[in-house]
Amino acid sequence: MNFQEFLKQFNSGKVFPVYFFYGAENYFKNQALDIIFSKYVTSQTSSFNRDIFYGDDGDAAKIVNTVLTIPMMSEKRVVVVKNYQRLSQPGKELILKYCKQPVSQTILVLVAEEIDFRNKIYSSLRNFAECIECKPPYDNQVPMYISQFSEKRGKKISLAAINLLQSKSGNSLGELISQVEKLISYTGDKEIISEDDVEKLVGISRNYNIFQLRDAIGDRRISESLTILRRMIEMGESPVYIVSSLTSFFTVLIRARELIRKRIPRSDMAKQLGVHPYFLDATIRQAKSYTDSEINTSFVLLLEADKNLKISYQKPKIVMEILVFQILNQMKAA
Repeated sequence: MNFQEFLKQFNSGKVFPVYFFYGAENYFKNQALDIIFSKYVTSQTSSFNRDIFYGDDGDAAKIVNTVLTIPMMSEKRVVVVKNYQRLSQPGKELILKYCKQPVSQTILVLVAEEIDFRNKIYSSLRNFAECIECKPPYDNQVPMYISQFSEKRGKKISLAAINLLQSKSGNSLGELISQVEKLISYTGDKEIISEDDVEKLVGISRNYNIFQLRDAIGDRRISESLTILRRMIEMGESPVYIVSSLTSFFTVLIRARELIRKRIPRSDMAKQLGVHPYFLDATIRQAKSYTDSEINTSFVLLLEADKNLKISYQKPKIVMEILVFQILNQMKAA
């Protein structure tokens, strides 16, 4: 189950005695805790119906004893164990034993970073807890989350501004929303947060980010692509992230070519590609500028670059320049 499915389930009134939230996106985990607390814990009852433990120094016996304590002046007690993955093995086993026969008056929430379900404790937990994976959203999902957050705060934010922020912070909603909070304060009474606001406050150049690089490569502008790439690396952008983002970009292009051949309507095409309608024209144009063979070759080049970045003695800048040069010179070579 993902975070959105959890929201739908919880808001429908279906609540479980044990939840296990795991994954790299802390924003979703924090949101889930806020939602559970807001339903079952008031400011008057929080001191005796809300308990938070940490796996680093948690006493599993104390956690279980707390879970078994009857709530006061409330329907349920909420007990949270953060950094659950750091709880000792005996501690995890004791928690698992409780999860097999949980009490109805308590909601136990276990929160962990990324974990391996091949571990017997975690695989067993799946049988007794509602497990929710909290992973960073995909590139095309980020604008929706940021727009919704801004609107709740009484502001609108342009798509160009979101893309510029995303080029610096990646898909970490926690980091992105922290930056949006600053922008909301910075822009005062201004109704819309613009690309200019992002550039001035956060110090990101709109000319040198992953979206500009994608566009330049998509339109086969080799000189501009290399310039943007060099500046991005100089500004500290991760080459591994650039390779990952370009792989996602070419995946969209190959899918777009297939939908074009099938004559899929534009409205459906944007939805199936996960592309904002504003960018659909550019996506179609760029998909047509590459052949299937060139895109498939680009995937091979990207995989090779990813391996070289991780195991080669070549400087990352050289690996990336060779990658972009080879991708964009396929047409000439043909």
